[in-house]
Amino acid sequence: MVKIIVVFIGLYVAQVWALEGVSQVTLKNGLNIIVKTDKRAPVFISQLWYKVGSSNEKRPLTGVSHMLEHMMFKGTSDYKTGDFSKIIARNGGRENAFTSKDYTAYYQTMHKSKLALALKMEADRMRHLQLSSDEFEKERKVVIEERRLRIEDNPNAKVAEHLNLISFAKKGAYYAPVIGFQEDIEGYKLSDLRTWYETYYAPNNATLVVVGDVDAEEVIALARQYFGAYKSSANIDNIDNPSITQTGQSHVLKLKAELPFSILSFPVPSLKTATDKHRAYALNMLAFVLDNGLSKTLVREQQIASSIGVGYGLYDKYDTLLTLSFIPAKGVSDEVVLSAIKTQVAELIKKPTVIEAELLRTKIQLEANFVFEQDHIGTQSYYLGMLATVGLGIETLFSYVDKMRVVSAEDIAQVAKQYLHFSAANSVVLIPQGD
Repeated sequence: MVKIIVVFIGLYVAQVWALEGVSQVTLKNGLNIIVKTDKRAPVFISQLWYKVGSSNEKRPLTGVSHMLEHMMFKGTSDYKTGDFSKIIARNGGRENAFTSKDYTAYYQTMHKSKLALALKMEADRMRHLQLSSDEFEKERKVVIEERRLRIEDNPNAKVAEHLNLISFAKKGAYYAPVIGFQEDIEGYKLSDLRTWYETYYAPNNATLVVVGDVDAEEVIALARQYFGAYKSSANIDNIDNPSITQTGQSHVLKLKAELPFSILSFPVPSLKTATDKHRAYALNMLAFVLDNGLSKTLVREQQIASSIGVGYGLYDKYDTLLTLSFIPAKGVSDEVVLSAIKTQVAELIKKPTVIEAELLRTKIQLEANFVFEQDHIGTQSYYLGMLATVGLGIETLFSYVDKMRVVSAEDIAQVAKQYLHFSAANSVVLIPQGD
């Protein structure tokens, strides 16, 4: 169990996860600060997470969070376009950013002596971004090209995007792709980005995560120095926008591609939305067990599929999907592969003991992966920031292995029976049309 100590310290309230060496502090303006000390190397990673992503967007502004991420490197009142990246590189660091469904985050990895520099520059662009029309038009072209490379010219990505379109209702979260629809990207106005920035880029909508060879008190003092004077925003639209999942939708896409590809989705709760949290962990284990088990039997043993993948959004903010995708082997039909998958799922539901050996292997693998991931400050900071941002709490990280360890074969069979209804699944089938 993780012990939580609440300490009142002047301008903030600190929650110290004593057993894990993690300090969590909230400044008066609402900025959440998480610090984890790891002195194995004289470096740190600093990440600033904002509670905004594609799940906050609606047409005609899909992808605006991602577009703003690009513009965040285009200069402030104190730094010219490109200076941020140049200064970080000149000081031996690396930096980047990413946008997802439920968050946007910016990070720097540097020598521990550069902590103040990283926090000062990140704080500067939280409030002082300069949005130039010329730079905006340049980045619009960059993002359109990025969409072309990632989705338009990638048949499997196109299929996955289409699956979301039929699995989620237009007015709910997760319908739109993170990068946005091209029509929307082409239609952005600079004022759209300015409004998005002024609405969501505020201390009470952000979490600062610092992991590495740092002192928690120094991090908090520097954060208070550089972020503390910023006012919280009263305009943040954090009203829940729950995903509205649909069932029984089936589409066929004929695209230029070399190989056929099929993907199915089953609406499921995430850890955040599940009333029974154990059920969410059982769904997560179901995805791992199916991914390993189906690959073993259908790809390596029966050789009727060339690849199989199973995924589940355990940490999504809203109700999500369990997805099952496959590429049939040459000369094998989709129906043959899907029938074999259904047979194995039915056998699992009827006789859970058939997966005992696979379940044990999966648990050992998950625990080993979790331990190895703790060697990377980037992975540690990612999970701390992501969990805090979606509202699960950082203690979720430290209990993950224990929660997964107690999932039984019967638990997995129960959630498979409850959620894997193939007759109601959404599906998209890619029929290749050649190069």
